[in-house]
Amino acid sequence: MDGDGTPRVGGECLTTRRIIGFAERSVTSELTHVDPPRAWGVHGVDCPIRAVVDVTVDPLDSGHRSRVTIAVDFEGHGIGKVLVPLAVRPRARKEMPRNLAMLGQRLEAQPAQQN
Repeated sequence: MDGDGTPRVGGECLTTRRIIGFAERSVTSELTHVDPPRAWGVHGVDCPIRAVVDVTVDPLDSGHRSRVTIAVDFEGHGIGKVLVPLAVRPRARKEMPRNLAMLGQRLEAQPAQQN
């Protein structure tokens, strides 16, 4: 996140992604909503393929577990209008189960936070 580290709507974050062809590209996204620690969303602002991501965290079992829901879509600008439906969405559908499994492993490996 840019700025003082406090997430705010309109704040920008920089993400480095590995894209088709194994090249790395940094993209800027704007925070569209934030309700820590329950929800946040970002919208890409600076490349032909812009991710739109919404994350929600719902506590379960009196806060001992959580359900994380991630909605991802893409908007194409310029050449991205062609690439999003032909390559980006199909690849994301294929990769998302693996990415979510890896996220789950990382989260489960973290020690529980005490309030």
